[in-house]
Amino acid sequence: MGKIEELTLLQAECGACRRCGIGGQMVEGKFLSNVFSNMNCTAQYMVVGQNPGREETERKEPFVGISGRMFDQLMEEVLGLKRSDFYISNCVRCYTPGNRKPTIDEVDHCQDFLDREVKILKPRLILSLGGPSFEQLTGMHGIMKHHGTPTFSPRHKMFVFPLLHPSPLNLNDPAKLELFVADLVKLDEFIKKGLS
Repeated sequence: MGKIEELTLLQAECGACRRCGIGGQMVEGKFLSNVFSNMNCTAQYMVVGQNPGREETERKEPFVGISGRMFDQLMEEVLGLKRSDFYISNCVRCYTPGNRKPTIDEVDHCQDFLDREVKILKPRLILSLGGPSFEQLTGMHGIMKHHGTPTFSPRHKMFVFPLLHPSPLNLNDPAKLELFVADLVKLDEFIKKGLS
């Protein structure tokens, strides 16, 4: 079975998931909360965000709201990489009421999906956006301490490159925008050096 077939089965399992209270809820009475990934199984780089927002639930694709557009623009400007270069997913696959930060239990309930995705994809590098995804991928805490530093994940046996989440809350702050761009420059150098 190829990657796309394996991911399609995992996507169906995710869509049917009701392990916690946010699984299967309707957003604005119209859109199912469960959002899996962009299914770009040929990408070398995997991006793991936090959880889908309202726009993501409507379009059934992660990271297509304002944060995703900011990320796309900066990745292309700084690294010359396009959205099509990334497999994009989240550490929590469902919309959280009021788009609040996911709870520890909600993150834990989705761990299996992320573990299996990484195993199927075997990406060259994983980019974690924000604290929850960094913690889920590495078991480490403190995104402000670790951002911009390649971190080996014992769980996945590969490097994770932690970035601040490119939310308007962060990127509208000039200091945090400067940090984010500086981290992208470090990421570019890390990739060019062969991820070592």
